[in-house]
Amino acid sequence: MERDYLLEIGCEEIPAGLVGPALWFGGQQFAEILKKARFVFDRVDIYGTPRRLAYVIRNLSDRQRASEEKVLGPPKSVAYDKEGKPTKAALGFAKAQGVELSDLGLFPTDRGEYLGIVKAQAARPVAEVLPEVVAGWIPTIPFKKSMRWADLDVRFVRPVHWIVSLYGDQVLPLSFGNVTAGRTTYGHRFLSPGSIDLSKTDEYLDKLAAADVFVDLEVRKEKIRAGIKEAEAQTGRKWVEDEPLVEIVANLVEYPVVMVGRFEEKYLSLPREVLITSMRVNQKYFVFEDDKGNLFPGFAFVSNMRVPDNRVVIAGNERVIRARLSDAEFYYGDDLKKTLFDRAEKLKNVLFQADLGMYWEKIERMADISGYVASIGFPAKEKDCRRAAYLAKADLTTGVIKEFPELQGVMGRHYALKTGEKQEVAQSVYEHYLPKGQSDDLPSTDVGAAVAVADKIDMVCGCFGVGLIPSGTADPYGLRRHTLGILSILEARGLRVPIEGLVDLSLSTLTGKLKSPKDEVKRKVMEFIQGRLFNLWTAQGTPGDLADAVISAGLTDMTDLRSKLNALVAFRSDPAFEPLAEVFKRAINITKAYSGQLAISEILFEHNEERALHTAANDVSGRVSAAAKDGRYSEAFREMARLQPLVSAFFEKVLVMAKDEKVKTNRLALLKNLSNLFAGVADFSKVSASKA
Repeated sequence: MERDYLLEIGCEEIPAGLVGPALWFGGQQFAEILKKARFVFDRVDIYGTPRRLAYVIRNLSDRQRASEEKVLGPPKSVAYDKEGKPTKAALGFAKAQGVELSDLGLFPTDRGEYLGIVKAQAARPVAEVLPEVVAGWIPTIPFKKSMRWADLDVRFVRPVHWIVSLYGDQVLPLSFGNVTAGRTTYGHRFLSPGSIDLSKTDEYLDKLAAADVFVDLEVRKEKIRAGIKEAEAQTGRKWVEDEPLVEIVANLVEYPVVMVGRFEEKYLSLPREVLITSMRVNQKYFVFEDDKGNLFPGFAFVSNMRVPDNRVVIAGNERVIRARLSDAEFYYGDDLKKTLFDRAEKLKNVLFQADLGMYWEKIERMADISGYVASIGFPAKEKDCRRAAYLAKADLTTGVIKEFPELQGVMGRHYALKTGEKQEVAQSVYEHYLPKGQSDDLPSTDVGAAVAVADKIDMVCGCFGVGLIPSGTADPYGLRRHTLGILSILEARGLRVPIEGLVDLSLSTLTGKLKSPKDEVKRKVMEFIQGRLFNLWTAQGTPGDLADAVISAGLTDMTDLRSKLNALVAFRSDPAFEPLAEVFKRAINITKAYSGQLAISEILFEHNEERALHTAANDVSGRVSAAAKDGRYSEAFREMARLQPLVSAFFEKVLVMAKDEKVKTNRLALLKNLSNLFAGVADFSKVSASKA
């Protein structure tokens, strides 16, 4: 027989940002655990509010699946002696399995016969097994932070007050902390605070709805959207759609009621970003605007309950936003009393990082690096780049940023424009923070790109230089993200900045700060960048061996690296690719340990194959070098392919490791020269022999 099983964990209010992950990740984890425990069911439905997490296992069979498990012990040669009598190993295995020796048997495997036993696992009733599984799973529900309460030896996101554990109409007893599960849940804390006894799982959604709790997140979201639509009609403005905020707010309430408040029109003179941040980020209010994009002097908000007179609740929210906007108005006016450039001076007293100094030191480093980037990509803007670097962090000293730190860069751009900076310089103050994530926009201007690269490479080299290196999944300074940002910006804007040169310059600006030798820091930074570039390319679908082959040939600049990669990917489809990769891998591997002289003596050649290869290599090398120098890598690969028959013939007819030391050295030098010639294009030793 199949019935639904309801598990509801009731607790004190969970922070909105933790409800969703706990439900979705926890629900997936719950389903996996149930499958491993051999339960038979259709799916796990997830419900939840700030006060409860609920999981409903649909159509759960009343018995587990039966199964058989084969357990192997020692091999026959170890389990029995020459007379066929059981050894201590056999007796120990039987004891460990809790069976008699006569219960064991021999089972054929690829490695021979092994002593073993087939253990049948009976299909036990769900009512016997499930409580133990659930009780063990509850403490593992994932939260960023958990807590202990009273003197209990358990942890959860918030203190647990009740648990419902109901299989159809049957309570499955279990306990967690000092709470024993039953069939009793509770309604809305204020609107319907009483207890509710569920006679069966089917009553869950309806009885809670009757008690003013909408446990289905989608229902609450839909009610919020409907309320906002009514607010649109009330205000005559359109909602600035914000689905992420709808979900956040829905996880803050059990009974959503949408209301509309207003504030004085004078606050509309504040920058739009300040108004939206005050309302959306700080107060979780919904914003409206007219057809021209002008903000409405008001907002919609969601209350967690209905009240006899909405005006009291609205007035309270209007007081709160008025206070915040009043503060913003004061700080904004005060900020405009000085130019942004003058404010940068204050960065001399603002600590960037204990080992890396003040922000002023950082922006001086950024100015040097962004000037270097500009000198390569757009020399006419070098002065603007240095100016932008000095402005980039200046808004950290403003009052608005102290009140709204999430507006860093946004306010800097605004103040830069207000105080007479060039449009591109002002835009770069905002853009130097980009990209903030993998799918975020890249800087749209040359100056923004240069300052963004400077900021990020200073962060990477600085942190590596003082030992703040990412380990495992821990990357508190976002160095992986910064590195990907550098690579993406350089490639997207076609900036042919040599990556090694960029690292060298950044490390030179950190003289006196580094805690390890500069060469050692550089090596680690270059390896880190190589790893990020490999991950970036493979995530874009590039085969790992080809990405490795190009990266191992050396980090030049992103335009050049992409050209090599595209040419190599295309060349893989050429019939000449695999034979060429095979012979060059052999040449590279056989000369890997060779570090002798590279001069070749034609007098020492004993075979026509040596002479032919030497002549052809000299002939081809010039064309390969010229093609590579111009970025014509497809042509370089085609030239390299001409040598494949000659290299194959060489390996077929010539013994490289000749007894005569001079002849051997001459042959190794020939192959080493060949390997070195193409090493700057791609490292074929990294290439897999087959496309598969």
